[in-house]
Amino acid sequence: MKRRSLHTVLILTALALLTPLWGCGKAAENKDGTAAGWEDQETGDRERKRGANGPDAAGGEREITDMAGRKVTVPDPAEIETVFPTDPTAGIFLYTLVPDRLLGWNYELNDTEKSIIPEKYHDLPNFGMGDAINYEAVIAAGPDLVFVVGALNDKTADQADRLTESLGIPAVVVDNSLKASPDAYRFMGELFGVQKEAEALASYAERTLADIAAIKIPEEEKVRMYYGNGEDAMETAPAGSDHGQIIDMTGALNVADLELGDGSRVQISLEQLLAWDPDVIVVNGEPKANVSGRQTAEKILNDPDFASLKAVRNGQVYGTPGAPFSWVDRPPGPNRLVGIRWLSGLIYPDALGFDVDEEVREFFRLFYHVELTEEQLAALYGGTIGLEN
Repeated sequence: MKRRSLHTVLILTALALLTPLWGCGKAAENKDGTAAGWEDQETGDRERKRGANGPDAAGGEREITDMAGRKVTVPDPAEIETVFPTDPTAGIFLYTLVPDRLLGWNYELNDTEKSIIPEKYHDLPNFGMGDAINYEAVIAAGPDLVFVVGALNDKTADQADRLTESLGIPAVVVDNSLKASPDAYRFMGELFGVQKEAEALASYAERTLADIAAIKIPEEEKVRMYYGNGEDAMETAPAGSDHGQIIDMTGALNVADLELGDGSRVQISLEQLLAWDPDVIVVNGEPKANVSGRQTAEKILNDPDFASLKAVRNGQVYGTPGAPFSWVDRPPGPNRLVGIRWLSGLIYPDALGFDVDEEVREFFRLFYHVELTEEQLAALYGGTIGLEN
C-alpha cells in the first residue's frame, strides 16, 4: 500500500479529495514548491519500517473508536513510531504528549517558538497545511498514523475518512474543544500507550478548568473585553465562537457578539471598536508577520486614533504572551490552557484560587518539556522572548 509505484495515484487522489477541505491554510515552502525541510527517504527504509510483506508484517493492529465515534483500525501502541499532524493544532497536541513521534510541523518554526521548544525539534520537516500540504512528502515519510484535530462534526469525520482512504494511512480524530482537553489527552494516552504521561496532562487540564469555573464574578463587576488579532488588531473572535472560548470561560464580557457573523474571526472597523469602548483590550499580534502581541499593544497605546478608548486611557491594553505558541488562540489548541490562567489573573487577580506563576511553570514543565527560570517567566509575560529588544 505504501510502495513507490502507487505514489502518483495516491497523491492525485488525495489532492482531488482533500483540497476543498483545506482551502484556508498557508504554509512555508521552498522556491520549488516542496515543503521546506523535507528530504525523501529510500523505498527500502520505508518498507523495512512498515513491513515488506504488507501491513500485518509491521506488527499487531487493533480497532479503536476515536473521539468522533469512528471505528478505526490502528497499529498497536508500540508500532506507532511517527504521526502526521494535519494542522498546527494537531502538531501541538502531539508535541505536548509524544514529541518524539511527531513526524513534522505544518510550517517553519519562528524564533519565538524556537526560544522555548528544545533544539532537537527545530528541524523536523515542514509538510505544510491546508491546500499547501505536500502529500507526496507525507506518503514518502511513511507515518503510521494521521492525526486530525477539530470540532466533532460531520465535516471533520468526513475529512478523516477521506485521508484514510486516499493516503492509505489510518486517520484518527481528536476533539479540539478546550473543555474536552482532559478527555483528549486520556484518549491519546490509550492510543499511544503512554497512559501515565497522558494522565498528568489530563489532570492539569481538568484542574485548570475547575479552577476557572470556581471564579465567581458579580455581573456588574465583569470586565468588558476586546480581543484583537492581526497587525492592526482589527480582526476579532466573537463571543461564543471557537476562537473566543477562553474569553467566555474567564467570565469576561466579550464586546464582540455573534451579530457580527457566524465565523470564528471577523473584521471590524476602528469606528466599531470606539463605539464598544472596552475596559480591557487584549491583542495577539500577527505570528505570520512575526509581530508580537506586545508590539501591537504598544502601537495601540501610542496611536492617537485609539487615545479616546477607556482601555487606552487606563493603560489596560495587553499583548498576549506568544511563546512558544499564542496563549489565547492561533491555534486553538492545548496552548490555551496556560492562557486561560494568565488571562484570569490579568482581569480578576483578587478572585483567583491559584497562583498564576506556579501554574504557568507547571504547564511549561508538563506540556512544553522545559523548566522556566524567573528570567524566562518575566520575559514570557513581557512578550520579549524570541524578540530583539
